[in-house]
Amino acid sequence: MTPPGSVFVSHFGLQHSHQLALALHEEDLLQAFWSGVPVTADGSDVPFWLPNRYKQRIRRVDIPHTLRRHPASFQLLARIGMALPLPYSKSDFFHRMQHAYDWWTARQIAQLRPKVVVAYENAAYHTFCAAKAIDALCVLDAPSLHHAAGARLMDVPNTAYTDEINRRKDLEVAQADLVLTCSPLAARSYTDHSVPVEKVHSLLLGAELPFDQPQPVTTHAKPRFVFAGVLSYRKAIDTIVSVFRRLHCEGLSCEVHFVGGVGDGELLALVNDTPNAVYHPSVPQSQLYAMLGESDCLLLPSRFDSFGMVVAEAMACGTPAIVSTQTGAKAIIEQYTGSGWIVEPDVESLYRQVRALLGEPQRLRDARAHALRAAQEFTWRSYRRRARELFRERLTA
Repeated sequence: MTPPGSVFVSHFGLQHSHQLALALHEEDLLQAFWSGVPVTADGSDVPFWLPNRYKQRIRRVDIPHTLRRHPASFQLLARIGMALPLPYSKSDFFHRMQHAYDWWTARQIAQLRPKVVVAYENAAYHTFCAAKAIDALCVLDAPSLHHAAGARLMDVPNTAYTDEINRRKDLEVAQADLVLTCSPLAARSYTDHSVPVEKVHSLLLGAELPFDQPQPVTTHAKPRFVFAGVLSYRKAIDTIVSVFRRLHCEGLSCEVHFVGGVGDGELLALVNDTPNAVYHPSVPQSQLYAMLGESDCLLLPSRFDSFGMVVAEAMACGTPAIVSTQTGAKAIIEQYTGSGWIVEPDVESLYRQVRALLGEPQRLRDARAHALRAAQEFTWRSYRRRARELFRERLTA
């Protein structure tokens, strides 16, 4: 049996690692939680010098400061490097920083001596080697699809470092005693590539509204669709733009809002040149929830997406979603029919679905109740419950 206080969780950034760490803390299993992006229990340990835009991104989670460590130097170096001209791709540099963090973390394992080590994709290889040396169990939390599945679904440019990145990912999977994925779709991408079924488990993510969030209402006159995330080819921004340009040419009244960062400047130019499209830079989470709640439908027709947390966030606001068959969050709609619609990741499929909804706008309004019901199951509280059950079943028996 895994004794209390014996699970170590480490993440180069943050993603949903703080929720898994909290689930383990609630079970008295957490020994330590390290993340490159800090969290806080009550706001008192947020650095005074941190710019407000970063303070707004810090997650508050009830894990005591004594159990946390936030080596932010690797994140700082990554951001400096990404801003400088480099002799190799910035994506490669970011991965190199993750590998450096992994190497540094591994050097601490012998002193910590945890019984279970949870590490995250692309920063787990050296950590798992050190864990195996002390007979600790290794859990790989893999937020993305298997790299070979992702490459099949979308052309991914190769760089001089791509082979090394993928080699490490394969070794991480081979070392892991348990591989966690964000959805059944992601889990299948691993089992389809010869990872044993019994080694892979999906834990669907969640979302929760701030306690002071007002009840969402729609106040606009014509149907409003929204995309929230990074403007990228993987998220199918070009597909969304093509659909809404076509709808405009047909004289159909609707608008589409894009909220988030810019991964590709050409896609931003396409958005800005699209009639009835509005771009909003990244906003604080509370403001994002308000924008989601004021929309009629979320769009996430990704070419591939391991989960798509914004779908759970939108449904927490009562906003239904259109997602692609290659988006892991389709599992929510499959379990709660009526909370959204699933389309193929292509222009024609998305066009037909949006056009059908514009012809019957009552369907958008009716879907809000279904979305809210779905959101009750896909909260962070329910995620933590599922995580605790899994760890009890698989790692403490």
